[in-house]
Amino acid sequence: MQECPLYAEAELYDRLFPQARNSLSISDPAWRDRIVASEQFYLEEAKQSRGRVLELACGSGRLTVPIAQSEVDITGLDFSDSMLDAARAKASAALAPVQFVRGDMRNFVLPERFATIMIASNSLLHLLTVEDLTQCFRSVRRHLEPGGRLIFDIFNPDLRLLARDPGQRYSLLHMDDPNGGEINLEETAHYDTATQIRYIRWHFSAPNTPDFRVIDYHLRVIFPQELLVLLEVAGLRLDKRFGDFSRPSFESSSPRQVCFCSAIP
Repeated sequence: MQECPLYAEAELYDRLFPQARNSLSISDPAWRDRIVASEQFYLEEAKQSRGRVLELACGSGRLTVPIAQSEVDITGLDFSDSMLDAARAKASAALAPVQFVRGDMRNFVLPERFATIMIASNSLLHLLTVEDLTQCFRSVRRHLEPGGRLIFDIFNPDLRLLARDPGQRYSLLHMDDPNGGEINLEETAHYDTATQIRYIRWHFSAPNTPDFRVIDYHLRVIFPQELLVLLEVAGLRLDKRFGDFSRPSFESSSPRQVCFCSAIP
């Protein structure tokens, strides 16, 4: 697995996806509200876990550290050394006891099993093939305690978004620049229907400095009924699916697939 360029610089990632307490730097209310709701949701679920928690693709510890501060026994696994370094620094500064492990979420081996395994914020969508996804789900199943849960959230595909003009830029958010001014993030994207991969380019611009940074990355699109098959092939079942972090019923118009899964006996 190659490291996604989006995660090569933990400082930039933390400005895009800050912890809830630092989210005022994001001026876009929808983006900020999603960050806060995501943290609150996973914190609540981690507290309800009756045993160890594992966060796959934990990144720079945006969720892992607040969960550890709530006295939950949590391990964080990620593929990126730079993100793990940032996560360890955050945990140390917060006096939060977290074990961070470098690993590939497609095929990881840990000495313990977990009551809850979490994959937050579309991280699952970086696995671009059916083989990668089923390998990940099988690894999760091997590491679940009896009665354990897999919890993750991914986009609910929006056909209007997938059909956007690939040559047009769309504004995503504005955020404060620590050096003064404001950074504008725009997106161009192309969706390949054969592979179900969305090829994304993010353009960062500051006043008088257009496109000072450009990042390309890819995300897999997983449709709601396809997800059921991917889970079943790996020995998992979908127990509950909500349409957002506030737990409304999942519908075709829901923005997210917030999923609770368990091992098939």
